[in-house]
Amino acid sequence: MKYLVLADWHYDHWKKADRDPFADVEREISELDLLILAGDISNKPRVRWKNAFAEISRLLPPDRIHVLPGNHDYYQHVFDGDERLSEIAAAAGVRYANMADIRIGDTRLLCATLWTDFEIGPGRMINEEHIPRRMNDYKLIRVASHGYRKLRPRDVIQRHLSHRTWLDTQLARPFPGSTNVVTHHAPHPDVLLDYSEDLEAAYASDLSGIIARHAPEAWLFGHSHDACSLTVGPTLLKNVSLGYPDDVADPAGRIRSLIRETETVSDTV
Repeated sequence: MKYLVLADWHYDHWKKADRDPFADVEREISELDLLILAGDISNKPRVRWKNAFAEISRLLPPDRIHVLPGNHDYYQHVFDGDERLSEIAAAAGVRYANMADIRIGDTRLLCATLWTDFEIGPGRMINEEHIPRRMNDYKLIRVASHGYRKLRPRDVIQRHLSHRTWLDTQLARPFPGSTNVVTHHAPHPDVLLDYSEDLEAAYASDLSGIIARHAPEAWLFGHSHDACSLTVGPTLLKNVSLGYPDDVADPAGRIRSLIRETETVSDTV
């Protein structure tokens, strides 16, 4: 069985550039048993998600597609708007997979956006002061339950802790096959390249303890398009970003390189 985890499609940017990243890999996509879109499908999701899902569903039946949001999927939306995102996905026949356990063959994939804890780099207090001035997340995302105020670092930290606790709990449950974790944000600072503006804490957290405790086969992540892949103990930390059109000279080659296989022992759930 074949599956693909792909982050950072940024459908709106590829559309504006009049390019289709899937144009030369349509056969490979059509043969997938599972596709997980791991965040940053598009800005303004209430308008553009349905168009993105309609486009990818030309290549693959929508019930084989799962989606979890990245930070961009809350732009011109609300941070506490997962229910609406789930409804948009369901209307397109796509499965919403934030904090979801997905099974394919002998593999389980534990999926969550994750966000970050603001701890790495210069430390939480400095990061909370500095990062909102530099990141669009804090200009373009609102919190509906608090009078539609702008997103704050504390909102992100609380969401991160919720997702991290869920992942830790799920990873502790015995599973006879292999386990992959799928998050939008990165689980280790060493995957990041040098960020001259001290923005590392907006892209990654240090989850070395969880990785060491549970040793999943792989942790697949996106968000930072130029992040590297590395191994921590027995766990592969793999960047599965596509990225903006200007980032990718050969999108088909990039997508082909991310297709994975698993043994067929059961149906996808």
